[in-house]
Amino acid sequence: MLQQLFADGKQNLSLRFPDLIMPMSALDEAYSRMKKFVLAYSGGKDSTAVAILLYKWVLEKKRRDLEVVVLHNDTLSEIPPMETWARMFIEEYSRKLSELGVLVRSEITIPPSTETFFWRVFVRGYVAPTFNFRWCIKLLKIKPTKDSLNRYKDYMMLVGSREDESPFRARSMKLKFGSCAKKASCLGAYLTNDNDIPKVAPIRFWSTDDVWSFLRSQGYFDVRPLEELYAIYGARYGCWHCTLIKAQLALYLNERYLPVEALRVIYRAVSDISGLRELKKKGYSNLGPLNTMGRTIIFRLIPIVENMIGEKFFYSLDKSKLDRYTLREVFYELPEKEADEIIKKYDNGRAVPIGLLRNEEKLDDKTLRAVEDQAKKIAEINHLNPEIIKLIRELLSRLYY
Repeated sequence: MLQQLFADGKQNLSLRFPDLIMPMSALDEAYSRMKKFVLAYSGGKDSTAVAILLYKWVLEKKRRDLEVVVLHNDTLSEIPPMETWARMFIEEYSRKLSELGVLVRSEITIPPSTETFFWRVFVRGYVAPTFNFRWCIKLLKIKPTKDSLNRYKDYMMLVGSREDESPFRARSMKLKFGSCAKKASCLGAYLTNDNDIPKVAPIRFWSTDDVWSFLRSQGYFDVRPLEELYAIYGARYGCWHCTLIKAQLALYLNERYLPVEALRVIYRAVSDISGLRELKKKGYSNLGPLNTMGRTIIFRLIPIVENMIGEKFFYSLDKSKLDRYTLREVFYELPEKEADEIIKKYDNGRAVPIGLLRNEEKLDDKTLRAVEDQAKKIAEINHLNPEIIKLIRELLSRLYY
């Protein structure tokens, strides 16, 4: 789909402009209920389309008594170029919308340092998420957003959800927003009070082609950088370490970031090996967090991957702080005793001495070969590029010596 969509940069300019009657009417209805909108902006094509649709609506309806909060959640695990685009658009969008007389504020939520990927894996030993243990979604996305929303009252949330995204999303939207026999003709099918939060999904019935047609035809904002991101990095925004998907296309379709994709697969493999897990007595499994060796493998691969791609890709290490130090300084640079003292202040007893993670001695060959075999199986089952398998082997070989 993506290859066809972007094979010719001009071929899709002729896509039909989507019908805006019902989406604009949905915004009218939302406005009649609330005078404050919270725009859930991820930076992807759908939330960008909703943002620009709202701008067009304000411009045409000349609403001056509206307040808009542009709410963006940065998990601190995003692919850096995509997060850069999101923040650039938010800045321009907020400025242009305020010029129309709307009271606009932007808010970027981030998880606390002790709930980031690196703290949870290195200090608490969190394994790769599964559908039964989706810790990342809760800690990196839902909780920071909810904490922010709790400060607002009497608002309508604008979301970019579309039924066309997937069969799962279609079922979910029918459950939350209701069904509509004539699809786009039912105004009520655009609004819901899901979890007591009033929401409007103005592009619910748009296809992917509708979204791109609107983005290319709207004329208010330059979305060519977004098009380039989708053409180069793939069709999915999200955390680099997500293991709930077969492939992180945002990494897989960019050769420079393939080592990060290999690391993602290794993280899944390490989590699957019982010998790299601690045992526990409660829960749906007797396997608990990663043990020292499991954490060490991921810990030592982080700087290796960054050196391979030539940039500090894992920006959470530099943006998250404990006391006056960044996580990168705490985990990799401070003297061991000082780093352990800082970690101990925020840990409940699951940390291991930082010196054990930093230890540069050769790791156990047998364990590393087991990780390589498991990672290779994961890559083959998910039909990943053979280059990923080569990179898995190369990364792990750096730990042999």
